[in-house]
Amino acid sequence: MPRKQNSSSWTWVIIFISLTLIGGVYFTIRYSKWIKRELSDYTGPSPKWSESFKFANVFENFPDGILGIDISEYQGKINFSKLQIQLQNRPIEFLIIRATMGSDGLDKRYKQNWEAAKNHSILKGAYHYYRPNENSTKQAKNFIQTVQLQSGDLIPVLDIEKHSTIQSRHRLRQGIKNWLNLVEAHFGVKPMIYTGDRFFWEVLHNQGFDEYPIWVANYNSIDEPKTGNWVIWQFSEKGSLEGIGEYIDLNILRGGRFQLYKLRMP
Repeated sequence: MPRKQNSSSWTWVIIFISLTLIGGVYFTIRYSKWIKRELSDYTGPSPKWSESFKFANVFENFPDGILGIDISEYQGKINFSKLQIQLQNRPIEFLIIRATMGSDGLDKRYKQNWEAAKNHSILKGAYHYYRPNENSTKQAKNFIQTVQLQSGDLIPVLDIEKHSTIQSRHRLRQGIKNWLNLVEAHFGVKPMIYTGDRFFWEVLHNQGFDEYPIWVANYNSIDEPKTGNWVIWQFSEKGSLEGIGEYIDLNILRGGRFQLYKLRMP
């Protein structure tokens, strides 16, 4: 008799566990389908025409806009002899190359990219990727010791897009300002700031940075960035050019050639 009761109890336990597992699998499948459907606008593949449409729309809204690209080691070895310097019948008129990162980082393709770019009739510039948890003075020295800008090159650029995990926003702003001041003192020109829409409003706006030329990144829409005083808008990260094996960023400079020449070293 005790054995029979024990067997019956185990039978119900097994049935309960089985039903729970089946229910869990069913719920997981349904939930996954729902999540996939809800996020399809963000995770699904973009229509093949979307980047081309975005490109055309941006230049339709800013007919005096000038096209430019920026590159780093992430584009791999670029075949500059085959580099196409126009896109959709628009010439590429400026090229900004990553030079340094943080207090001691050097883009491993910077020197090759910089030298090769001299063979093209295109304005070139260099930028520093700011690491918010590292010393700002050492970061400025890293850039200054690496980059040699001449008259006619684009002004230096600071790429700041990350929050610090070890200091307050106030301290982060002080570090950014210190980098800008040191680089301005060395090169004799006010640098340009590259950042994202959200970071600009959360950290930089009304904090003494609006006076700098702003290069803003916003790929999520074909609408104009919320950062209203932008000079350059990085509107796509999925550009393609012959001679470059990876995607590149596409940028539009508004204000025509007068604005472009204002961004050159004297």
